[in-house]
Amino acid sequence: MRLSNSIAIPDRPSLNGARLIAIAAAVGFVICLVDYFTPHGAIAHQWGTLLVLVSTALMLWASSWIGFGTMPRRLLTLFRVLIILDILGTAVCAYFLESTTLLVCMVVALIGWIWHLAGGAPRISAS
Repeated sequence: MRLSNSIAIPDRPSLNGARLIAIAAAVGFVICLVDYFTPHGAIAHQWGTLLVLVSTALMLWASSWIGFGTMPRRLLTLFRVLIILDILGTAVCAYFLESTTLLVCMVVALIGWIWHLAGGAPRISAS
């Protein structure tokens, strides 16, 4: 960890945040899978549900790779940007598909993304 103008900047992002994203994506994938194959459901066999199913699977793959593996810095930055776009897009789709549980999963994934970027920096007093 290095100090820059009294602010702690972590050298390594929090892997727990990436793992929280992976858990939220896995739960969202299962919810979307159940919604897609439930007969006579409001969003059963809809293209939007299939789109969300694929996007949560990609989010699960990318966040698992960040949380459990190592990668070059440029690839990590690319995945961070793609994951936040995936979280926001999936949350909008969940809102339009009226799937509140999937929307809650995306809020949890957003919290995990912020946690991942924060990196668990210790607090420094201003004294």
